[in-house]
Amino acid sequence: MGQPSWSRFFKEFYCRGCGFQQAYRSRPRSLFEKLVLPLFLFQPVRCERCYRRTYALRSIAVLERGQPARRPAQSASDDPGSDSRVA
Repeated sequence: MGQPSWSRFFKEFYCRGCGFQQAYRSRPRSLFEKLVLPLFLFQPVRCERCYRRTYALRSIAVLERGQPARRPAQSASDDPGSDSRVA
């Protein structure tokens, strides 16, 4: 027979919103999330399917947060020949 359901709480992520089992690490938003959650071995996570944000134990394996693709900044010095000012 399988493991008791309470022990799965410490090993698997389970979204309470949609039931999906994949999540990725979310950025801490407040001092509570930056200072208090790590003391209790929790981390902020977001469901990969419904994007619901919650807390999960650090022992649960979650996906790493991907870096967004950055567009190069456009400045006036990029193309000195064109005048982009509107009269």
